[in-house]
Amino acid sequence: MPTTTAGPAEAAGTPRTRRERLRDATTAEIKAAARALLVREGPTAVTLRATAREVGMTAPALYRYVDSHEDLLRALCEDLLAELGGRLEAARDTVGRDDPVGRLLATCREFRSWSLDNPREFQLTFAGAADQAPPHHEVPGEDISIGAVFFGVFVEIWSRAPFPVPPDEALPPALATQLRTFADRVGSDLPLGVVAVFLDGWVRLYGSVTLEVFGHLGFALSDPGSLFESMLEGMRRALTAPPGTPDRTA
Repeated sequence: MPTTTAGPAEAAGTPRTRRERLRDATTAEIKAAARALLVREGPTAVTLRATAREVGMTAPALYRYVDSHEDLLRALCEDLLAELGGRLEAARDTVGRDDPVGRLLATCREFRSWSLDNPREFQLTFAGAADQAPPHHEVPGEDISIGAVFFGVFVEIWSRAPFPVPPDEALPPALATQLRTFADRVGSDLPLGVVAVFLDGWVRLYGSVTLEVFGHLGFALSDPGSLFESMLEGMRRALTAPPGTPDRTA
């Protein structure tokens, strides 16, 4: 997929050529057209032919800017996750560093808000089929990863005021092995119990938002937001529990 990131010449201060600027503008137009199709008709509508038609070019001409359908979807996912990541960071930073748990909860709320405001985008990036949504949303470990935002705040919380977690040896061996592999992959030296709490929180957040985005809570709730806030309150209590409190994962 052609990239619009700065090359060596631009990084050194050399202005981009007119041809390069036009190419960047056309690539941005193609991705905007793909997003418009996504919002209007859903992920399956984002084909090369339909995208080319949206921008007024032929499908063969589109190949001068994208290598394949997969590359088009990958570029769109990257843009969406970059947008979401920016929103999450902005929400996080509305709360001071003296309140890391508050920063985490603000980030969680923004994740839900963006997802509800952009259900088609959420579907593509977080709930699409494997051949429709390249897994850039792995948590964390990718260059563009919303998980990295959450994990960073989680480290802030643990560094400022450790909360109760089980010792490594108390975890089921099969779970501990997987947690150690995950921690190594993301370069974390946190205790495995802390990693387990992080992943547990992510599963709860992602699961609750996914159910709400797809309307699967309507059988019981007319206001899923109240359940979401209750979940966040439980998270806050667990992450601010004083030392000696029985941990929630034991």
